[in-house]
Amino acid sequence: MNAASLSLIFTGGLLVTCGVYQLMAQSLTRLVLGLIMTGNGLNVLILAAGGLGPADVLTQAMILTAIVITLGMSAFLLALAYRNWQLNGDDLVQDDVEDRRIARAAHREDLRGDLRTQRAAYRADRRAALEASRARKHELREALREARRELRARSRLQRAIAARAEDYEYLEEETESDTDFERPPTNRGGGT
Repeated sequence: MNAASLSLIFTGGLLVTCGVYQLMAQSLTRLVLGLIMTGNGLNVLILAAGGLGPADVLTQAMILTAIVITLGMSAFLLALAYRNWQLNGDDLVQDDVEDRRIARAAHREDLRGDLRTQRAAYRADRRAALEASRARKHELREALREARRELRARSRLQRAIAARAEDYEYLEEETESDTDFERPPTNRGGGT
């Protein structure tokens, strides 16, 4: 690329950038200036892309067509700006009531979407918590049943031990009572 081509690209980019900045204003005069600057910047970029030679007819035709379109749009916007200035005393574009209504409706729909998302997340969290609670409750019931079984088994074992202990005491009492009435053997023979 040569220096002329780089300077055309830089100039076209600068004109498009300034024109887009002007297009964002509420003033119709600035809007017309932005449209003209953007159109001229695009024409310069087309010229840089097509080359600087006089033999390139397609590039020249495209630029001529773009100039005519830009001139027509500029004339139309200048007529709107003049009419607005006659009616209101300024050339500012006021916010349209319908635009505000549409913006509010879009905002409400965004809020509804956020609310739906939050509700779905809440319901999912709630289901997960309930499922975890049910699982924990089931575990606790099983642990309680197991503890009851173990307690019953211990109780049976203690009763069995107590019953056997009573049996042993009864047997000991019987054996003691049998031996209580017996006389000890006596030596009658006078031996040593």
